[in-house]
Amino acid sequence: MFWNKIGSAVLLMTSMEVDKSGSSYYGKQALHALTCKGETAIVLLSKEGPIYSVEWSPKCAEFCVVYGFIPAKATLFNLKCEPVFDFGTGPRNAIYYNPHGNILMLAGFGNIQGNVELWDINHRKLINKMDAPDTTLLAWSPDGEHFITATTSPRLRIGNGFKIWHYSGTLLYERPWNKQEELWEVLWQTFPKGALKEPHVSYKPVEGILPSQPQASKQVYRPPSARGRESNFKLHDDEELPSNARIGDANPSKAALKQKKKREAKKAKKEQDATSNSAPSSVTLNGDSSSIVIKLPPAIAEAELTDDPEKNKKIKKIKSKLVEISRLKEQRASGRQLELNQMEKIKKEDELLKELQGLVL
Repeated sequence: MFWNKIGSAVLLMTSMEVDKSGSSYYGKQALHALTCKGETAIVLLSKEGPIYSVEWSPKCAEFCVVYGFIPAKATLFNLKCEPVFDFGTGPRNAIYYNPHGNILMLAGFGNIQGNVELWDINHRKLINKMDAPDTTLLAWSPDGEHFITATTSPRLRIGNGFKIWHYSGTLLYERPWNKQEELWEVLWQTFPKGALKEPHVSYKPVEGILPSQPQASKQVYRPPSARGRESNFKLHDDEELPSNARIGDANPSKAALKQKKKREAKKAKKEQDATSNSAPSSVTLNGDSSSIVIKLPPAIAEAELTDDPEKNKKIKKIKSKLVEISRLKEQRASGRQLELNQMEKIKKEDELLKELQGLVL
């Protein structure tokens, strides 16, 4: 049960141990919304899988849900349970709003490596991405600009300590614990409501420090033959971009434009392959000094495919041979001496035309 801050609406997460549809072995979860006015609604989630986290915005006008099989999807909903923004998919299972509700953090802790995304909610824009591995505790500062991550006992008894970060993803302070000591909890000092103003979101990183522990390399091993080339490999086929980075948006990002170019190139190649499978009405041969245009016989150009797949294969094969014969005849007409096997191909033209006519009729 998740109440908003002013107590005007509540979200109820229900679960069934058995999924009657058979789509999940572990049962099924659903999210329902109720208001004090008696209004009810079901929150429709666009991806199958468990619900990891549900959080109301401190402004009480929106709530965020992380759900679906990994890579999990995150969606922002309004009070009518209508999706207003889709954050796409990613390695995440937790949601943290800053106290003012203008910055949202999507994170993946526990069995996920500590991926963190920071979003400007007012402008629906990604501020930065960072990593906070081995985090067992996270809390925003009352000023809404800083947050703390900590590794605490008894969840993890080694590597205890805490770090203070700026919302731009910059590390500002680090306090590791001795191996003989255990850190149990870290708390921010509290302030009266309204004592601190909502921070203005800037996308420029502030000056910080480097972590004491060496960061694991994010470079993926690539064999020598694949180095220096662009890779289209995806770990998950169902990866989705955020709403403002998808193809067709008014102001697409660089990643979206890159993806669009790939799709256009793929589409052009597909059309080219489809065109090459059908015989053209003319073929252009580029020579050293001139171009020769071969006009194909009407029987070749106008021959249509049938409903029989086997016949279609034969028709395409005969068309290909007739195109080759037309090319050889043009070469002979231009004065080029042909080989004996090429002359034999030309002699079979009438036989192939009769066979093609019999297949089409």
